[in-house]
Amino acid sequence: MDSLLRPLLDAPAVVVYLVCAAVITAETALLPGIVLPTLSTLLLMGFLAERGTLHFGLALLVAVVAAILGDQLAYLEGRRWGPRLARRAGRERWQRAESAIVRYGVPAVIAGRCLVGVRTLMPRVAGSAAMPYRRFAAGSVCAAVLWASAELLVGHCTALVV
Repeated sequence: MDSLLRPLLDAPAVVVYLVCAAVITAETALLPGIVLPTLSTLLLMGFLAERGTLHFGLALLVAVVAAILGDQLAYLEGRRWGPRLARRAGRERWQRAESAIVRYGVPAVIAGRCLVGVRTLMPRVAGSAAMPYRRFAAGSVCAAVLWASAELLVGHCTALVV
C-alpha cells in the first residue's frame, strides 16, 4: 500500500490538490466514476492536512468545489439524457429514484451525496426528474460541505492516532 501512495505523499501540495480534485469531480461527473476511491481520497487529504503537507481549509475548499462541480455536470447530463440513462440503469429503479427526488427534494439530494453508488446517480436522476436547478444546487452545496467535512475530519483525526 505504501508503494501506491508514495508518489502522492512525496508530490508537491499543488499536485495533491489537483489529483484529489480530479478524483472527487470524476466520481460524480462520470458514470463509471462510481468505482473511484473518493472516501480514501478524502481520508488521505485529511491525513496529509494533519501532517502539514496540505492546509486543512484549502483541502476542504478543494473537496467541496470538486464535489459540487461533479454534481452540476451530472445534473446537466440527467437533464439532457435522462430517458437514455433510465433505460441503461433500469426503468423501474430509475422511476423509484425519481419519485424519491420528487417527494423529498433537497433532503434526497443531501442523503444521496452520503451514500456510495447513489452519489453518482442522484444528480442525474434529479436532472431527469426536472428538479428545479436552484433547489438542486442548494442541496448539492449543503451535501458537499457536510460530506467533505466529515470525511476530511475522520482522516485528520486518524492521523492524530497514528
